[in-house]
Amino acid sequence: MRRPASLALTVLGLSGACSEQTPGRAVARPRPARVDRPAPPPMTPEELAEARRKSGFRDDDLAGEKAHAREQGGRQYVREHLTAYRGMVRALRRSVDDIDRSARRWASSRDPQRAYRRWRDARDRMFADLTKRYRELRREGVDAGSTQAAIERIYRAWEDLHNDLGGDAADQDRFAAVIIDLRDSLDAAELALDEIEHDEDLSEK
Repeated sequence: MRRPASLALTVLGLSGACSEQTPGRAVARPRPARVDRPAPPPMTPEELAEARRKSGFRDDDLAGEKAHAREQGGRQYVREHLTAYRGMVRALRRSVDDIDRSARRWASSRDPQRAYRRWRDARDRMFADLTKRYRELRREGVDAGSTQAAIERIYRAWEDLHNDLGGDAADQDRFAAVIIDLRDSLDAAELALDEIEHDEDLSEK
């Protein structure tokens, strides 16, 4: 059956109206292109330092200056007690040499453990003297910088060696390595004391 022309035109008119905008209805507009804000100008060193201070950061230069001043204070303390530090280093070296020689004798004796015990009993006074020297240099509250720390490490290594000794010490691979390390550390400590003695930035008292 054929539709009337008027009906066909009516249908076409309605479909065309649907394709047009509906009056009173909001139409989404395209978003504008994003524009990046210009980067802020670079801060001056003073402004950067102030910003770091407000944020809780410590200024690296200031921290470095404080560390240098603390180390110089420690070197000054060592300079004022140089005789005691040199005496400590010499006493430690004598003990290391004695341990090295004696351990070889124990190993070649008929009763190594008995030979070691006799040596140990004869060295009680020496051990007590070194302990006393060490405690005097480690007075409470004294910060003598890197030189003090190096000598403390040497003393602790020597103390560990002394406590681990036995008749078979010379036969152990670790024994020879510890002796070498101690002698190298003592050489470095003596060099540090020489540098402190001739440091013109330190005052003599």
